[in-house]
Amino acid sequence: MKPAKGFRGRYFTLAAIVATVSSVQLHAQDTQAIQLHKIVVSAADTEQDEEDVTDDITVITADEIQERGYLTLKDALASVSGLTYTSNGGFGQPTALYLRGINSDHTLLLIDGVRANDITGLNGAQYELYSLANVERIEIVRGPQSGVWGADATAGVINVVTKNAKRKRLSFGAKGGTYDSRSLSLLAGDRLGSFDYTFSLAQFETKGFSAAEPGQGSPLYGERGEDLGWEDDPYTNRSFGLKMGYDLSPGDRLEASVEAVDADIHYDSVDFVTGATLDAPDGPFTTNRIRNRFYRGAYIRTDGENRVELFYRVSTFNRTQYGGYSGHLKETGVKDRFNYMEDSFLQAGLGYQGFSQGLSAGTPLDGTYANRYLFATNHNAFFDGKTIVNETIRYDNYNRFDNKLTYKIGLKQYLHGPLFVSANHATGYNVPTLYRLYGSFVGNPDLKPETSRGFDISLGYGDRVKIVYFSQKIDRLIDYDYTTWRYYNVDGRSTFKGIEARYFQPLFDTMRLDLGYTRLLKAENESGALPRRAKRKFDYALTWYPTDEHTLNINGSYIGERFDDTAGNVQTGKYNVTNLSLRHNFSKGYTGEIEVRNLFDRFYQEVDGYATAGRSLFVGIRAKY
Repeated sequence: MKPAKGFRGRYFTLAAIVATVSSVQLHAQDTQAIQLHKIVVSAADTEQDEEDVTDDITVITADEIQERGYLTLKDALASVSGLTYTSNGGFGQPTALYLRGINSDHTLLLIDGVRANDITGLNGAQYELYSLANVERIEIVRGPQSGVWGADATAGVINVVTKNAKRKRLSFGAKGGTYDSRSLSLLAGDRLGSFDYTFSLAQFETKGFSAAEPGQGSPLYGERGEDLGWEDDPYTNRSFGLKMGYDLSPGDRLEASVEAVDADIHYDSVDFVTGATLDAPDGPFTTNRIRNRFYRGAYIRTDGENRVELFYRVSTFNRTQYGGYSGHLKETGVKDRFNYMEDSFLQAGLGYQGFSQGLSAGTPLDGTYANRYLFATNHNAFFDGKTIVNETIRYDNYNRFDNKLTYKIGLKQYLHGPLFVSANHATGYNVPTLYRLYGSFVGNPDLKPETSRGFDISLGYGDRVKIVYFSQKIDRLIDYDYTTWRYYNVDGRSTFKGIEARYFQPLFDTMRLDLGYTRLLKAENESGALPRRAKRKFDYALTWYPTDEHTLNINGSYIGERFDDTAGNVQTGKYNVTNLSLRHNFSKGYTGEIEVRNLFDRFYQEVDGYATAGRSLFVGIRAKY
């Protein structure tokens, strides 16, 4: 069986142009209907209306998550323009995310503002592990964000905001399907006088399928592991969260939360001589138990136009792979937002971050470094909100690296009604992890931090259409040398350029169409093109509400040309995957769900020699009380 061929990229370019042309025909009477009213926090580390944000931002809501049947954070991010990923197999397998073509560890993942990038790992955050059962929205901010968030935010920021109980709520979900997959979720919350809480629990388990399968160098390429009798690689994930708040007075509030992920993953190994993946039985080098915890405590005081927050955040990471890795990040700080004029505010703050890694491949690493930082953000909206200006500056003082000043400047101008142009210019700063500095065999204590500079220019019409051009350059990009088995700084400058287009259109009062297009024009360093970046990507979703009780959604992505190697010999792109989701509200508070993933059973590999799921059916029920 050979991989299915996808449509050619020029058809998607044409589709984006047609969508753009049709958007300008919208009548002025639609102005109110297409204004944005979503609240986001990750663009400036404080609450803003999305229409006041100059950055290129996408928000995925809880309704969209349910309508499209997304199970994990990785599933939801697959639909975002400007973003692609590759996984080393199926459920729970290691995943690398490329935002605007930039390495996975350059995107900062936040869980309710707590940093979730694994400081002991290789690819930053573990997007494949995070359940969406308790998620209110996902915010994706593209472009360098170090001026706001510091290191690890060179490519952008993804903030997962979990649900809060504003009133009594109780919900339950159950789902099962292909590969003996089963999931359960529970959400409960209430407000009891001055005290409120939200508790969530989610579990997913599957026998899965073989993570490895024959790659393109094998005569068996095109055969799935299950057809060859290769063993399944099961996966189990248990997540829970607890958020609590207590109003000391109308202006004083205490908050505390914990989010936890426990995952058991079986994976396959690699022949280090040939590079081929191997179907390996369970053993000390093919199992991984992950235990991640994210804690947050805060005191918040609101007094008129002033809001002060004193916070303490802790992220802990533990996994058993190759003898064990462990580490933690502790952060404490204070920030003060002052609304000094109508539609204008200044936020300033300071903080301390302590990084520590204990185990590295079972060997005590006992490495640490720390950072002290200062930051300030100013926001102004002039001429009845038609002209918006944002400026952010941040100073990081690491005890291991040179001090660094980063910034972000943004401008957004509404030209006529919801028609706008926006531009952003920012710098970034990425420091090497303790593992890359001191890890056994691979560490290089002479590594230098990466620095970057980038900009984007956007043209948009409300939330209906947006076209973005971006360009970013990174100096001293950190990479791995397979000849010396050590990390090093790449000489010269790495360049990333591209175009994004997004389009949304209601149809016939009962349908909505979402389209997204990404064209990566350049992703290369001094040695040439970087592998595993899709040059084109087209996302689509059609949602139909035939009755008040039914929702039908068809969504998917086309991945264009993509090579698994720098020589361009191993093609892993040119395929389309379509998903189908049906929801039926058969009684008040009760919803039945049917989902078909990979509807047309496309064979494809995101990484050469690693499997992906075939056609999969899932059936479930969701209840709210």
